[in-house]
Amino acid sequence: ISGGGVLGVSRRIRFFAFRLLAVAASEGRLPPQDPRTAEVRALLLDMFVNSTLSASGNLQEVPSFVCEKYTQALANVAVYSSEWPAGWPQLQQQLLEAGRGSRVHATLALNFFRNISEAIQSDEISRLGTPRRKALQAHLRDTSQELFQFLAMAVVSLFPGAPELERSAVLLVTELASVLPLRAFLAADVDSWLRAKLLGDAAVRGAVLEAFTELLAKDAAKDFKDAPERMMQLLAGICELIVHCQGGPSLTADEYEVHRGMSVLVRDFLEYNKPSVERRPELQALLHGAAANFLRYPSVCVQLEATSMLPHLLRASLPEPSKTGPKVEPPSPPAWLRVKEELMPLLFLCAHRRVPPTFDYFALPAGYLQALVATSELDAEEDLPGVQMAIKGRLRETMAALMPSPAATLAALQFLQELLPRALGAAPDSSTFLTYEAALSLFECLVPYVKAKSGPQALESLRALLSITLQAPAHSPEHEGRRLEFLGRAGGALDELAEGGAGGPEAIALFQHVFKVVESGHQELRRKALVCCVAVCKAAPRAIRPVLQALVDTAVGLLKCIPEEQHILCEALVAASTSAQNFDAQQGLIQNLLGPLVAQWTPLAESLAAPGKLASCLLGDRAELASAHSLLQCFWACFRSSTVPSRPEVAAAGGFAIENAGSAEFSGVTLRNPAAGIAAAVLPGLAAVFRAFHAAFPSDGTRQPAGLDQASAAKLQTYLFGLDKEEVKALTSSLDAKRNDEGDTWSDPLPPPPGEDAGRVLQGRQLVSGMRSTLYKCLGAAFGVQDGVLTHPELASMLNASFLEGLEGAHPYHVELQLRNIWLVTFAPSGLQTASVALRRSFAAAVLPRLLPAAAAALQRSWQRLQQPDASQHPASGGFAWTPPLLALLCTGTVMASRTFVELAAGLAMHGAVPGPSPLVTGAPAAAAAAAALPSSSDPSDPKPRQVPNGRSQSPCREASVVPAAATAEREAGMLGGSSVSPSSSSSSSSSSSSSSPRSRQPTSDPSDTKPRQVPNGRS
Repeated sequence: ISGGGVLGVSRRIRFFAFRLLAVAASEGRLPPQDPRTAEVRALLLDMFVNSTLSASGNLQEVPSFVCEKYTQALANVAVYSSEWPAGWPQLQQQLLEAGRGSRVHATLALNFFRNISEAIQSDEISRLGTPRRKALQAHLRDTSQELFQFLAMAVVSLFPGAPELERSAVLLVTELASVLPLRAFLAADVDSWLRAKLLGDAAVRGAVLEAFTELLAKDAAKDFKDAPERMMQLLAGICELIVHCQGGPSLTADEYEVHRGMSVLVRDFLEYNKPSVERRPELQALLHGAAANFLRYPSVCVQLEATSMLPHLLRASLPEPSKTGPKVEPPSPPAWLRVKEELMPLLFLCAHRRVPPTFDYFALPAGYLQALVATSELDAEEDLPGVQMAIKGRLRETMAALMPSPAATLAALQFLQELLPRALGAAPDSSTFLTYEAALSLFECLVPYVKAKSGPQALESLRALLSITLQAPAHSPEHEGRRLEFLGRAGGALDELAEGGAGGPEAIALFQHVFKVVESGHQELRRKALVCCVAVCKAAPRAIRPVLQALVDTAVGLLKCIPEEQHILCEALVAASTSAQNFDAQQGLIQNLLGPLVAQWTPLAESLAAPGKLASCLLGDRAELASAHSLLQCFWACFRSSTVPSRPEVAAAGGFAIENAGSAEFSGVTLRNPAAGIAAAVLPGLAAVFRAFHAAFPSDGTRQPAGLDQASAAKLQTYLFGLDKEEVKALTSSLDAKRNDEGDTWSDPLPPPPGEDAGRVLQGRQLVSGMRSTLYKCLGAAFGVQDGVLTHPELASMLNASFLEGLEGAHPYHVELQLRNIWLVTFAPSGLQTASVALRRSFAAAVLPRLLPAAAAALQRSWQRLQQPDASQHPASGGFAWTPPLLALLCTGTVMASRTFVELAAGLAMHGAVPGPSPLVTGAPAAAAAAAALPSSSDPSDPKPRQVPNGRSQSPCREASVVPAAATAEREAGMLGGSSVSPSSSSSSSSSSSSSSPRSRQPTSDPSDTKPRQVPNGRS
């Protein structure tokens, strides 16, 4: 490190020598009491004080990278290998005194203190203990003014205009910002020097901006208390700089980065200092001006930061009234918040992907369009669609923050009343859709937050805006599709209008428009219109109730016109029927709607109940198979949308409650479901088709289809083991799923055999895949009906002969589909919510002792196949060629199914078990097995499972009361057609489960999913 000796040490060797010395000190290999450490300290100090760091005594000859590493070594020795400041008291004075000698000495002194600050914040300091770190921090605080005086003297008086010195000073301020309070910098007037450098010195602008960010991106409440005037001066100076952040045609990349950094600076300050901003109206006005300036800036990335500021400012200036405190008048917008004249036009400008062609609300900066082109290239490094989506999210937050003030809400609606006719009715040209999209996006952000309490004027404006939206011309399918997306999100607004007494006409007009689009015949628009109908029916029960019958009469006539989308319209109508909150009315509607479909289903299910018939339909005329698929989709939509009121008083008033739940008619069901009759009629055919489907289409490659000759079975392999592209996509990693060449990505692993019609093969795979998925979803939703299903006299035989046999011969991914769509939903706390405790326990006793061992055994077979040295030659492969792509899909499917199986078992253990040993492990008698029931404690109005990070459904599990263990087997006997589980069968099932458990070799997560999974109790 001294650079002398006979070897003539090079500067690079000295750099690494200082680096090794710094590391040795930080790792505790230079004890402070060691005499050799004292020699090192003296040598390092002499290099600085007497300039022996350079052989000639001229420190300018020492390269800057060697000087930097030298100051780091000196700082680490001072922190870790001395008792500084008490044990080395002369160090700081000697360094500051020597720092006056030359520009290089001053730079070294500043770098030394920067490295001291970095060391205090590093992880290695924890080795010395908290008292040591606090002592160092206290020393820096106590001597901060002395240090700042040296900094000012060095950069202003002694060595002005030295770039390296000024950069070291800025970096020192940046590091000290994490150690010293902001008021210490204000007392030394450091902020004024930084502001001057930001305005005048392009070389250090980035570093200065980082220093300002570190100073302000923290809670400054105490600084506001101790130095309020200086804090306001600091923020006023920053906001004055923001006025100069203008994008022009000559904007450089460096200027853009500074402007964007300024926007991040203000955003961070707002996020860290919400209480301080709330208490200071003058600060709110100051920061609002900065936000407005950034909203005008021609860059989506800067506009994103600006829209992130607005919710904080609006919540500070328009606070929500306390729910527990005394009633107060709603807040009025402050003078600086001009919602209609300034805020809403700026938000429209941000929502527009380009500059609106007729933007005449205020003058934009000169050269705005050219600047927008220039900044788009600089913004291109970001995910621009993601940025635009984020801006839309911030706009929603901004609209929500306006809602406490009815006056602000009304002003926003009045602006939209002026904007929408111009934006939606503009003559078609290249920019029409962008303006159309921006206007609807802004309206879409506001709609959810307009409530009846916003006042009659706001509701009237909302009604007028919905009318304008419905009457506006659609210049293209793209325009109409966007309008349908908006209308699907406007259901809540219709409901609020209904509460205010003005929702009926708007609801009629909306559905007339939707049904007109459905009748138009455009397939993509028809589907969007039906999805819009479903969303509105679920979100606007009060608005639909007066017009329900007219809505149903119109919609029923459309069913025959839309065979491929019947199920969507069925879901919409059943969801709409729940608005009646009357059992007889809902039951009548569902019977009229689905009665004809049940009449079609019964003979069709009888025809398809033979495996050979199903296979011949797939290989030949697929009309019957397609009809069955369509009907099952309608039944699934009906079962999952038919809900009963969650409030007991509403259920009783509407005729849903059952007074005598123990009677033979209801057999333990506590609430009647309007879809019970349909479910009971559909269930036998569903069981028959379920059994035939799995016999005809075994997909695990170990069994031959039942009832087919060898030639037909060979043809069927093309469909059974060549999964549909959506199934392959679900089994492929998330990285591959993001690729755009979907056709190649999903078809290449499993191409159709040579000589086959590729289009027909792919269509057949899609049909089999859709049929399988819909069967599972329909059965899972049917169990949710309970009334008519759990009480069906043939349910026990259906479970044994059909529903619990589907795991045999299924690809592990199809095992996962069954677990997720049938059993994970059914055995969640939100499933079986209208059944009595005894009925739930009886159902659990009938299902779980067979389901869990069967699923574990199926997964164990897959793991064993994958563990063979050559899985493609496994003797259980049935002569089928397991190519590498198929093995990869088998592996992924096995992991996914295993994970879902563990979710199911873990959910049962957490919310459905009673104290004591598990009957599925110990072979306890049937009474104990039945006691592993599923108590109901969640909201029955939410029948849908949640989505976990990989896109698969997971039922929400909540705290549930434990079923009393005192219940006896006699109470459960006969609840499912006299079926019960004997002790011997339970014991054999449990032993099977134990022997087939995958144990430690089984992975527990999908390697394609890097996010933590959410298990039912919310833990990762």
